[in-house]
Amino acid sequence: MQASVGADIESICRKCGDVWHVVVAMVGNDIAKVQCKQCNGLHKYKNPDVAKAAAKEKKKPAKKRAPAMTAAQKKAAAAAKPKGKATVAANLDLPTKPYKFSDTFVSGQRIDHVKFGTGVVEDVLDGSKIEVYFPEGRKVLAIKKEESTLATLKEARPAWLNELKATKSE
Repeated sequence: MQASVGADIESICRKCGDVWHVVVAMVGNDIAKVQCKQCNGLHKYKNPDVAKAAAKEKKKPAKKRAPAMTAAQKKAAAAAKPKGKATVAANLDLPTKPYKFSDTFVSGQRIDHVKFGTGVVEDVLDGSKIEVYFPEGRKVLAIKKEESTLATLKEARPAWLNELKATKSE
């Protein structure tokens, strides 16, 4: 549709909702501003066909997500690790360590956490997390990745990146 300044056109007014407007400004062949004939409000041109299509899109119901865990799965997970006691016995041969991100821990080791108190490491998860049983419940705490993992990552990086890092450090 070819319109010019001063021509009547359909647009949606944000103030009163009316559709009949007069073209006030154009940029190239595109309508930039219009004035409502009902309330005399000036605003950007809003194509009513595009607005109707957007309104239909909004009315479509959102897709429902599948639940992360079903009730049966939650019960099975809860039954796997009893709430009231640790699944791993504390190794009394190892000293109690204060929790630090940079330390390494083994299963059965006792740790002393500033907020949660004394707990027992139940599991080391993927080398960067530990699952710890505290009297108030289980917590997953972060730990520093093992050096062997970091070395593997450095070896896997492209040669040009190693050269770039070497030139920056010199």
